[in-house]
Amino acid sequence: MFLCSQISTADFTEIIPEGGQISIPDAFAKYFEIHKVEDSLGLLQSQYVMSMYDKIKDTVRFKNVYLRRQVNLYDKENEEQFSAVTIVLPDNTICISFRGTDDTIIGWKEDCNLSVYETVPAQKDAIDYVNAEAKFDTVSGIRICGHSKGGNLAVTAGVRVAPDVRKRIIQVYSFDGPGFQPSFLRKKGYLEMKDRITSIWSQNSLVGVLLEPAGKVEIVHSRVFGTLAHDGFNWTVIGTVFEREKELSDFSKHFDNLANQFVENATQEEKIALFDELFDALLSGGYSTLTELTKMSIPETMKFLHSLNGSKKVRDFIRQMIKAIGKESVSMIPIFNAADSQKKIDEDK
Repeated sequence: MFLCSQISTADFTEIIPEGGQISIPDAFAKYFEIHKVEDSLGLLQSQYVMSMYDKIKDTVRFKNVYLRRQVNLYDKENEEQFSAVTIVLPDNTICISFRGTDDTIIGWKEDCNLSVYETVPAQKDAIDYVNAEAKFDTVSGIRICGHSKGGNLAVTAGVRVAPDVRKRIIQVYSFDGPGFQPSFLRKKGYLEMKDRITSIWSQNSLVGVLLEPAGKVEIVHSRVFGTLAHDGFNWTVIGTVFEREKELSDFSKHFDNLANQFVENATQEEKIALFDELFDALLSGGYSTLTELTKMSIPETMKFLHSLNGSKKVRDFIRQMIKAIGKESVSMIPIFNAADSQKKIDEDK
């Protein structure tokens, strides 16, 4: 199911026929007429995902697996990034796969908005997508999955779709997806679905531990720390299953406590103000993707930090995240990397 969660990362625009379907081998054969195996899909996507696409198109396992109806939405004004695709499986069931956060700043902000608003635009579209697929195919059993924010969307849709659709859902999988506000876990739909929801976290998780978890939580072994621990291709597999761990690492527990402490202690107005200021500064600075942030020089990093209207709260939040995650674990992003930046942030406190 993890592989299915990664298939939605690919853009099948003009590959999946409108109103029809295409086999995995044919879809990725066409995909690699446009892309190369060496291409990057952005900072937040696994460096291994393109190799996975190249391999699965030639496997017997995916020979009779089909794709239909991918939806891709990006709305800067409404702060939404959303994508989903339906995977038709040989056992006469379908798997709806939701894409996680992409490389865009807007997609990143929508993740943060999960801690502020009860519903974000991508969640509404996830619900609509599953309801529409269930109406199109009134027979097949339904599985839903997603990685990162896609996992949150999978759970949201599974809980909040129409009651008759909910009855057809076999299982929902969230792979290191952020959790939910407590009110979500009291919904009737969640209480009906919770035994069919599995949240799979890396032992060094920085994302899955955010907010309240849904369903049964399984912790898997990760070979790495920091942001790379979010990449499921860095989780250890024994045979065909992930290697399980009994509990989160101290690293993950510390980050969990720090992040959720902020979420719990800050008012909604404070969180909105913080995220608006942080992301408005990034967008007004001409940045639209996380990949662009990796190219920031130390002077550019300092200029960005000082552009935050002198907000001590925002600077303190960034400083705490730097200390919690650590320079080594996020060395790919200068804003979360340089010792000089850390020193100056401490001086500005």
